Amino acid sequence: MKKKLFHILIFLFGAFYLFSGTIKIIDIDNFLYLIKSYQIRFFIYTAPVIPVIEIGIGLLFILRKRLKEVLVLSISLLIFFTLIFTYGHFTQSISDCGCFGGVDFLKMSPATFYIRNGLLITLSVYLYSSVMDIKYEKKFSLAQIIGLCLIMLVVVIFVGLRSNLGDYLKERPYDKSTVLEYHNKEFVGKSIQETLLNNYVTTSEDSTYLVFIFSYKCPHCLSSSILLKDYIKSNRIDQVIGLTKGTRAEKRFFDENINPQFTYKQLRYIEMSELTPFFPVTFYVENDTIQFTIRGALPAYKKFEVKYLKK
Repeated sequence: MKKKLFHILIFLFGAFYLFSGTIKIIDIDNFLYLIKSYQIRFFIYTAPVIPVIEIGIGLLFILRKRLKEVLVLSISLLIFFTLIFTYGHFTQSISDCGCFGGVDFLKMSPATFYIRNGLLITLSVYLYSSVMDIKYEKKFSLAQIIGLCLIMLVVVIFVGLRSNLGDYLKERPYDKSTVLEYHNKEFVGKSIQETLLNNYVTTSEDSTYLVFIFSYKCPHCLSSSILLKDYIKSNRIDQVIGLTKGTRAEKRFFDENINPQFTYKQLRYIEMSELTPFFPVTFYVENDTIQFTIRGALPAYKKFEVKYLKK
């Protein structure tokens, strides 16, 4: 019975690490952005290595190879991740451990994270004490070595191609005290082509646009999205272009419940961070030039006309 439980737990640990590493690679931008939020530059360099290590550990668990060493590494990683999250939670107000990337239903509260990691560490110690019996150890075959090396090579190449560390190593062009000055300096009075919006927005010189930057979770953004229906119906605004960030579940909720009448594009978290730290913010574009910005919730269209257009 003990041996059967041992093998079941080993397999479950392998599946856990494989799933965790794979999800991080698939949603590598979300993971890198989370690591950047710890405000420790060195972590950004190590971030792409973490899912590679997790997949390597997972494969060794599944193959039941070098289990003593792998379990020591597993215990060390779990303790390290717990300590790092504790630092981020209490110094940077980070609440998402990022263990499973952007998979919404697997996100957990800090309390759940600590309970889970405590259980995993306890089970790892139990497995290590069991694996000390040498009969559990198996040697690699040549085919397994070749197969493992090929898989890890593919993983490393894939992570390397998807990880644009340069974006995450750049300093944000503003801080909380200078963001308004940043918007006025870098956007207002400039053509779209002269700003960061040029990477995401295409306009015509003879048209009038609103570039609406929002978040799916922001209440002011949701109310503004509803009000934009009247802006679109007006003769003054030719088009509303939305830019946002968020998860697939948040997008689904937004589409089903708000039914926006404007087109929008979902950006990476790091791209949104370069544009603004708060939501919503709206750029009024006329003759291909940003005339002014509106920070916060949009007013009803008639109030917008009176306050911003009739001067």
